[in-house]
Amino acid sequence: MAPYSPSQNGVVERMNRTLVELACAILLGQDVPEFLWEPAVVHTAYLRNHSFSHSVPATLYKQMNKKKPDVMHLKEFSAPVWILLQGQKLPQKLLQKSHHKMFIGFDDGAKAVRYYNPDS
Repeated sequence: MAPYSPSQNGVVERMNRTLVELACAILLGQDVPEFLWEPAVVHTAYLRNHSFSHSVPATLYKQMNKKKPDVMHLKEFSAPVWILLQGQKLPQKLLQKSHHKMFIGFDDGAKAVRYYNPDS
């Protein structure tokens, strides 16, 4: 395959286009800032890998790991999340212990989420 020739790699180019179009729909539908396009594309790829396709008899996750994916952890992009302030000394007992943020994806390899803080 010749380098820089997308016409020879049509399946991958179509998947890239599909992921970008899904990310654009997420950004427009949820009224999310445009600079969050990269986490939106990563999130759509994560969802595509964990979802069923008619052309493939099983999900990509099931083919690679030989078990059904657990989808209980999935969240909608830009869903509200509460981030607990751990390990920080709070001066008063009645102050807020968590902050409201926007979910933008899952952290790689950890059971943690990535979030967007519009204040910083």
